[in-house]
Amino acid sequence: MHKNMGRLDFKENWPAPAEYLNEVGRMTAVWGTLESAVDLAISKLAGYEKPLDIRAYILVAHSNFQQRINIISTLCEQLAPEAPQLRGYKKVISKIEGAQKGRNKYAHNAIFTNEETGEVNVAVGSARGTLKTKVEIVRVNDIKEVTAKIHEAMCALHTLVSGHKIRPIWERNV
Repeated sequence: MHKNMGRLDFKENWPAPAEYLNEVGRMTAVWGTLESAVDLAISKLAGYEKPLDIRAYILVAHSNFQQRINIISTLCEQLAPEAPQLRGYKKVISKIEGAQKGRNKYAHNAIFTNEETGEVNVAVGSARGTLKTKVEIVRVNDIKEVTAKIHEAMCALHTLVSGHKIRPIWERNV
């Protein structure tokens, strides 16, 4: 055991209550499924036979998420005349971008417990064109809603590319 293992005994509910951190973790895990679906979609739309052809992977490995979404959008635009099932791609892209916006709010900003009020907050900042900062109250259900939107976007992308309707996990028969 490493001599500094005591440093891994984090204070309970630090930096936010465990319930919040659990949902941020779930959101991050579900985000990984969307990222994988985006990579698979690019491979399939580009015409590669294997679900994730190594050539497609190499082409997108160092692309950021927005670039990957742009690739899907452009491929769909070009392929839609011969593949009518792709005509609804703009709605799917919009779902993905909405999911990304929600995920970024919680993945790229500080979530913390306000010691004066006891409320959980997120400090949000932007410097695109002008500086904007604000602190918002966060509820567990806010993070759950983002996770649901990420999952719905993944299902919509899968349905678009495969042609097989994929429903969200909460609508499936167990």
